[in-house]
Amino acid sequence: MSRMSLLSLIGGGLLGLAICWLKWTPGYRALWTGPLSYKLHWGAAEILFSLAMALVYWLLVRGKGGNSTGSRVGRGAVALLNGTNLLYHFPPLFVVVDKLYTSGQIPSEIIRGAQFRQLAWTHEVPALVFHFAFASVAVAGVMLMGLALRWMRQDQPPTDIAKVAVWGSCWALGASLVQLPLGLWMLAVLPSTTQSSLMGNELVGTSLFIAAMLAVFWQLRELAGVALGEVTRPALIRAMSAMLVTIALMTAMQQSVRPVAPNTTAPNSTTNASSYANGVSTWLPKS
Repeated sequence: MSRMSLLSLIGGGLLGLAICWLKWTPGYRALWTGPLSYKLHWGAAEILFSLAMALVYWLLVRGKGGNSTGSRVGRGAVALLNGTNLLYHFPPLFVVVDKLYTSGQIPSEIIRGAQFRQLAWTHEVPALVFHFAFASVAVAGVMLMGLALRWMRQDQPPTDIAKVAVWGSCWALGASLVQLPLGLWMLAVLPSTTQSSLMGNELVGTSLFIAAMLAVFWQLRELAGVALGEVTRPALIRAMSAMLVTIALMTAMQQSVRPVAPNTTAPNSTTNASSYANGVSTWLPKS
């Protein structure tokens, strides 16, 4: 698990760089190198910190031994520090970046800590951040189920397999249930145009929304089965597949209704960071 966490962090970072390269338009570059240059530098430092923590965690558990209470507490503290560091810094950063970029109104001043925190608690940003955090917990639970599936092929003790699978499904199921009220909150605070696209105005967006909701209930059914003791290979595969299908449909739904960023080539000299912090309604272009 420690090795998979380290590799996932590296792979996720490389995937993020690839996505950034695909989106590296003049407007996107102007946003990162101008008003968000302060956050860019600190973000790079936080990535290096998380990478170091993941490496330390892997080194702590890769050898034999280390099963004392102090060792377990130390490993848990390192893992908790690493996970919360990633969740605290990066979901708000990327949601705010997306809002600024799609608005086409790039401020000319550098956005620092206090102004950024105001942006991070405005409109749908908190709902999206909490949604991502609980989705991360659910995926971590599914990763435990994947570990149980791997142990089945290695003839590990059935009691250990069942324990890991049930714990993973309980984490994933609990986080997925919390997503239901979070989804309603997120839908309520989305811009009216986005709401309309999901509620019937656009065939693709509405179809993906319906398919995603059906996938969510399928996912809940499969996770509940494993949590109640149905620890079999087919049950674990179905639960993990349901999670992957749900994530794919949710991502496609989001992309289908995502506003198209205007062709902005330079920061807007008439818009400063203070106006963004105090009047975030400028994020959304007026019709």
